[in-house]
Amino acid sequence: MTVHLLLIFLFPLATCLQMSDTTHNDVWKKSPLTETYYQINSESLLTWHQARKSCQQQQGELLSVTDLHEEIDLGVNAKLWTGLFSTLDSGWQWTGGNPFRYLNWAPGNPSAESGKICGTFQGRNGKWENHECNHKLGYICQKRNSSSDSSTIPIKCPREWVAYAGHCYIIYRTPKIWKAAQSSCRKEGGELASIHNIEEYSFTVSQLGYKADDELWIGLNDFRVKMYFEWSDGSPVTYTKWHQGEPTHTRDEADCIIMRGEDGFWADSVCEKKLGYICKRKPLAEESEEAEITYPGCQKGWIKHGFYCYSMGQVPATFSEAKQTCEANRGYLATVQDRYEQAFLTSVIGFNPAKYFWIALSDVVEQGTFQWDNGEAVTFTNWNSGMPGRESGCVAMTTGVSAGLWNILNCEMKNMFLCKQLVEGMTPAPPPTTTPLPSCPEEWHSLPQSSSCFKLFQREREKMETWFGARDFCRAIGGDLASIHSEEEQNLISNLKYLYSSYWMGLNALDSERGFIWSDGSPVNFEKWSNGEPNNYDGNEKCGVFNGYNSMKWNDLFCEHMNAYVCQIKKGVTLKPEPAFTFNDWIIYHHKEYYFSKEAMPMEKARDFCKKNGGDLAVIEGESERTFLWKYVRKIFYVRKEWMDGSPVNYVAWAPNEPNFANDDENCVVMYSQTGTWNDLNCGSVEMFICERHNATVRPPVVPTSPPPQGGCPENWVLFNNKCFRIFGLDENDTLTWHAARNNCMHFQGNLATISKKETQAFLMSLLKDAATDAWIGLNDINQEHTYLWTDGSPVYYTNWAKGSRSYFSKVNIISEQAGKWKDEDCKSSKSYICQKTTDPRLHSSQPTVPVFGFNNYGDDRYEIINYKMSWEAAQKYCRDQYAELASILDPYVDSYLWLQMLHRGEPVWIGLNSNTSHGHYIWSDRRRSRYHNWASGEPNKNTACVYLDLDGFWKTSSCNETFFSLCKQSDGIVPTEPPQLPGKCPEPKRGRSWLPFRGHCYYVHTTSEESWPDASMACIQMGASLVSIEDAEEMNFLLLYLSSIASDFRKFWIGLFKNIDGEWTWTDSSAVDFVNWEKGEPTAHFNEHCVDMDVANGAWRSYYCSVDQNFVCKIPKTSKNEATSASVHGFGGMIFVLIFLILAGTGLIVFIFYKKRHVQQTITASFENAIYCGTADPGTHDSNCLVTNMEENEQVVV
Repeated sequence: MTVHLLLIFLFPLATCLQMSDTTHNDVWKKSPLTETYYQINSESLLTWHQARKSCQQQQGELLSVTDLHEEIDLGVNAKLWTGLFSTLDSGWQWTGGNPFRYLNWAPGNPSAESGKICGTFQGRNGKWENHECNHKLGYICQKRNSSSDSSTIPIKCPREWVAYAGHCYIIYRTPKIWKAAQSSCRKEGGELASIHNIEEYSFTVSQLGYKADDELWIGLNDFRVKMYFEWSDGSPVTYTKWHQGEPTHTRDEADCIIMRGEDGFWADSVCEKKLGYICKRKPLAEESEEAEITYPGCQKGWIKHGFYCYSMGQVPATFSEAKQTCEANRGYLATVQDRYEQAFLTSVIGFNPAKYFWIALSDVVEQGTFQWDNGEAVTFTNWNSGMPGRESGCVAMTTGVSAGLWNILNCEMKNMFLCKQLVEGMTPAPPPTTTPLPSCPEEWHSLPQSSSCFKLFQREREKMETWFGARDFCRAIGGDLASIHSEEEQNLISNLKYLYSSYWMGLNALDSERGFIWSDGSPVNFEKWSNGEPNNYDGNEKCGVFNGYNSMKWNDLFCEHMNAYVCQIKKGVTLKPEPAFTFNDWIIYHHKEYYFSKEAMPMEKARDFCKKNGGDLAVIEGESERTFLWKYVRKIFYVRKEWMDGSPVNYVAWAPNEPNFANDDENCVVMYSQTGTWNDLNCGSVEMFICERHNATVRPPVVPTSPPPQGGCPENWVLFNNKCFRIFGLDENDTLTWHAARNNCMHFQGNLATISKKETQAFLMSLLKDAATDAWIGLNDINQEHTYLWTDGSPVYYTNWAKGSRSYFSKVNIISEQAGKWKDEDCKSSKSYICQKTTDPRLHSSQPTVPVFGFNNYGDDRYEIINYKMSWEAAQKYCRDQYAELASILDPYVDSYLWLQMLHRGEPVWIGLNSNTSHGHYIWSDRRRSRYHNWASGEPNKNTACVYLDLDGFWKTSSCNETFFSLCKQSDGIVPTEPPQLPGKCPEPKRGRSWLPFRGHCYYVHTTSEESWPDASMACIQMGASLVSIEDAEEMNFLLLYLSSIASDFRKFWIGLFKNIDGEWTWTDSSAVDFVNWEKGEPTAHFNEHCVDMDVANGAWRSYYCSVDQNFVCKIPKTSKNEATSASVHGFGGMIFVLIFLILAGTGLIVFIFYKKRHVQQTITASFENAIYCGTADPGTHDSNCLVTNMEENEQVVV
């Protein structure tokens, strides 16, 4: 238990609490001015009922704040339980009987929501809030010194005034405003009535002629200080008795208090209203001797109330002895038939020093069924806290603090008692005539002698309710939760068709000052508890259920459980239709409607959906609302963490160890379907969601979302789409790890960049041309592997992954220099990085403008978009007339830049790629060469020769006669020379096959079907060729130049390298193996990996299983004649055929021989550095033999 020092400030003096009583331990602190002890328990988290029990176990109570000048400095910024509570049938009050006379509610409180009946003190601002009692919070205990100065000395009053406890009282029913009523009382030497305890309250409603329809002024008001109530006679406020929901104080003006309704509870009202009133005054004179007061029709010493006379026994007696004494005096032990008789008896015995007074109720005849000894029907009960429970015995009325409440005691205890008899000359009222009761509605059940009909509501999970929800439902259809008053009614319930479940009944012990009551107000005169019940487990079980697991016997449960329920409705009452449940897929609950999504979305998109439908993401303001929504949750659902309308977050329901703000980017909240508790999550996570809107017959039109305010960017930041961006790490010394990069972005009030669409990707790529390394962006899967989210919580609408780039380890993402694609990397790597931040409305917009005419510089080149349409050939001529060429696009940076410029024109543009003069292969018209390409899916179309850049950012082919805008390029760079072509020619195109010339050979790329290595080799032989051999880096670059255009569709190609029977790597055409380009870690020593393929994305080679089907490349020498010499072709083909045959037929033999050789001689290993095996060689010393020795160090082949 953590205890904090509590300071009490009494205006105008401030005094620190100090120990002044050695009978209290160190956890209690005392104010010397108030004589009150306080204890703050901020870290001992309990429910309200548990907290109160903790205080009571220390002879204290939960805190009551009753003085305007009493302000509390807790020393903690916490929400703590106080003694503030409300019952189901009365208003707000403090535990321990302290008056509720000072209002200090936080804005929006108290909420009228069912179940929010316990009060808290907010340490941050000192305000009060009401919540469901089951929250676990810290709490404040206090001990006050209490005393009572009420007198029972007989007094003399003016005529028609009634004496009680040293004062005189009278009711006047002539309507007057409050001030006039006060003047009237003062004219008679009195004042508007002040009421200081339960006894005086009971007297006013029982002995002054109070009527159920009365509305009468009393002296309480807040004239001097708003929301601080005082008695007009200046007496201290020690007692209040508010109506449910009172005091409201909804007006910004003074309030005066009235007594009204059947119970005579209090409410605030406009002081100018004309009503009757109660006056109170001092007596005329004190009697020197005790006056003899007699009542007509009553014996001497008996007191009259209504049609009965009452007497207090003079000597304590057992229950049976008290009964005999009353009967000996022509009376009987008192019965109590209604609240007015109860109030009268409370006023009679309240100040008596005796602790208990027997009344005639007991369950001695039939345990669990309480009956009046004279056989009268039990129509009223007033049980004390914890009663009747499983107690059995005789009933006595208490005095003191709990005056008037009933306890069950051992019948042999000796107590005072109350006798009752009919006024002499009066005859008992005849029993009411019995008329046939109406029948029950269809599907409802009853007994002939019962006045109620019952129905079990067994529903799917969505329609189960808390106790409060079930009560509200039953009342909405014209009834209430079931109340049971006999064994016959209990048997009726247990004979209904029920499931193994729990069913709410109306029994509850929610009033912490009283015992069990039925929600319909009927008497608690029967019980049928299961064994060991009620046990009020953990101090939190306050509501009753029928236990379907135990023949529908009773059990007490936590009121917020979701259960089925049993409703009752009185016979003859018209059954109302069930409350509307849905409206266009929106579920109605109280004054709100909720929509549970059918599609998962990121938070931003989910909120847009809610707003378009007149609502927003759900705001959960209390336990009952959370429980209601939980019923419908089948998956994880978005709710709001910080209410976007600015209302305070006064309720939370976090799951254990939440919120944890993992990775510093979890800013949204979801509700778990299993528990209904909350978890914080990255707002970009795709989840189901809950919308809410206010229930209204006519819904206001949806106001269109206004665009965010335009602004500018600070120096060195670049504006794009109303966001500011900046590239960091242009120098390798300035690169950072991912987390360090993000922290630096946050230092600038930003974050790592979010790329939500292709245009942003292109813009950032155009800025990265000079970056030292790949650049970090905000995408990561740190919180959950393979679930990539933006660290600023934005939705993931767009991705640009490089193929094979997503690893099986939690990493974060970069824009790779290779084609601008994304790949995940270890967070600890140092990279360049891109920051973004919102624009500053105070700065002028700095969005760059695009000139309509003329060339624009980018990098070392200049570009111009021609804004009128022409054919490809005309466009080429136009550009050349401008000393330019149709543009070649050689890298993703230029491509991104040009696409953004083109988007401003809104038209596709011709570029310089063309296949008219190159046997169907696409080359740039300015003779520049690059492996970069950006083809649209399905492109290029071999039947169309000219290429344009489309509005979607991809390259597409079209007829050269088509007309488009065009893109010209001026460049000062030296045009690379074409490699020299040796004499000869390639085979004529046949059956869709075309051959590419390079130096002295021709090449055919096969992509129409995938074949195993032997079948691919045979296919090449049938064309008079062989699988390709690669003799040097220049030949390699040539192949990659043409293969790169299809790398997105075809990644791996067989080449002609294989391992022969001697374990040596050999080309199928017997070329010398002077050049290799092994991938890192290749070739492997895996069994049967005897063939080699090439990755066209980077040119790397690997050894692989010969049986795998892949595309392949054939190679054939150029010929000097139109047809090759038959002999030479057949000779070459024969040699290869033999090779293929050996591979196909002798694989097993090869493997066996190779396996044996590994055991008799040392084979080639990674330490043997030669031209065949250079995967681990130092690239600095072996560049002449290896093109790529380490793919991590050389990701691109230079063209």
